[in-house]
Amino acid sequence: MSRTPGSSSGDVARGASFAAAKGAMLIGLAVVIGVVLLQQVDNDTKRPVGAATTTTKPKSTPKTTTTVASTGTTTTTLASTPAKAPAQLRVIVLNGGAASGLAAQMATNLKQHGYTSQPQDANNWTDHHQQGDSVLCKPAFQREAAALSLAVGQGTTVGAYPSTAPSVIQSEVDCIVVVGGS
Repeated sequence: MSRTPGSSSGDVARGASFAAAKGAMLIGLAVVIGVVLLQQVDNDTKRPVGAATTTTKPKSTPKTTTTVASTGTTTTTLASTPAKAPAQLRVIVLNGGAASGLAAQMATNLKQHGYTSQPQDANNWTDHHQQGDSVLCKPAFQREAAALSLAVGQGTTVGAYPSTAPSVIQSEVDCIVVVGGS
């Protein structure tokens, strides 16, 4: 019986090992890219973006833990409470200058992304007009604001919750999604 070159079980094992190593490297690269992108989104949400000019004091301050390296140069602050799941976040979608019906479409889109706790139908914020979409969350919900802005869509800005809530809001909400004009 003759053997053909490259058909030994050793070659197959080496090929499988190479493929597994290559796959592990690709997964590692994807994890690193994901961490970098999450850091960028986190940094973008810390900048105030055009919403209200006054700040409101949160009802309760989230607890944080701080870890300081022995050299005293590195500080890491982590929230001690987990972020709310989309279904737990109370969201209202308001039309802030968009064409009629676009706020209702956005509300439906957000329900498909798991944001099902919407206390009332989308409505017009009659005395407010803006360009583009924005997410306005109360101070304790900044992590949720970042996730919600991704669900709203590319180019969505994250801003501070208004010091005076729009009169159209009939119940307690954590975040307002404003669908602006183009």
